Amino acid sequence: MNERGELFSLQLRLHPREPGYVTPGAGNQVQAAFLDMVRQGDPTLADWLHTPNQRRPYTVGLLQGFNHLTPAQLEEARTKQQEVPVQPEQTYWLRITMLDATIFGTFVRYLITNPGAVTVRIGHAHFAISRLLSTPEPHVSTQPWVGYTSFADLHTPRPAQKHYHFEFVTPTAFSKGQKQWGKLLHIFPEPATVFESLARQWDLFAPVSLRMEAYGMTPRLLASWCEEQIIVARYALETSYLPSSKFGQAGFQGTITYEVKGMPTAPEAQWITPLARFALFSGIGYKTTMGMGQARCTNIIEHAMPAQITQEESA
Repeated sequence: MNERGELFSLQLRLHPREPGYVTPGAGNQVQAAFLDMVRQGDPTLADWLHTPNQRRPYTVGLLQGFNHLTPAQLEEARTKQQEVPVQPEQTYWLRITMLDATIFGTFVRYLITNPGAVTVRIGHAHFAISRLLSTPEPHVSTQPWVGYTSFADLHTPRPAQKHYHFEFVTPTAFSKGQKQWGKLLHIFPEPATVFESLARQWDLFAPVSLRMEAYGMTPRLLASWCEEQIIVARYALETSYLPSSKFGQAGFQGTITYEVKGMPTAPEAQWITPLARFALFSGIGYKTTMGMGQARCTNIIEHAMPAQITQEESA
């Protein structure tokens, strides 16, 4: 990773090559599909990304586009691991984020130099990539889930905002360590838990000069400050279950607003906005490489737009 530490949030537009079936909540199948796409361009990189017991510098969302299902039907299909049909005339979307320019370069270069050759296999369905979206579309007014920035761009010290509004669109949970009876997981987004999770991700992947320790801070110190100085102002959350053949986990989805009560210019407070912006790229919490923890802060005030990247589409 270079001194800036590039960050990427992409969406792939997919079309089934033929009728097939997928399980909408199978995050492990989506992860396998992403690694297979990387392997087609760089087998060595794919093997490294698949190495167990490491925090991986990417996230994947769940397959989107099941417009023929009601929200209740989609939730039932996810919870019960039901297969649903996909058809060639339908359009689907898959979101991927990358916290490393090497992964992005390998992935996009292969898609651009081999247009139409990449097959995305998810479950029992095979998809073609009709578009790779890497920057927000100018005619779309809704806040995008795509973008490009860097740790250097995010790390602009500024006073904390009064409120931070987060949106969690896939089940989210937090690992609190292994107990005698199994893994302890929390499924409510307390401010300290959310910002400590983001801070730990930041310190894993940011260039050394931009990590918290370079500024006399640690994720634990930040979490302690959040416990005392940030409250939950309001929320609209529900629990959801994301099962699969390898793991199953309850989590929360929905929206929550945090209110900063402490001094907005405190050293700890100046990390809150950078970390809130970072959430779009890093995900939050547990199993973000298998579809969990897809999140963003939707009310960042007056942040400069980063330069756009030029590699935007594959035919």
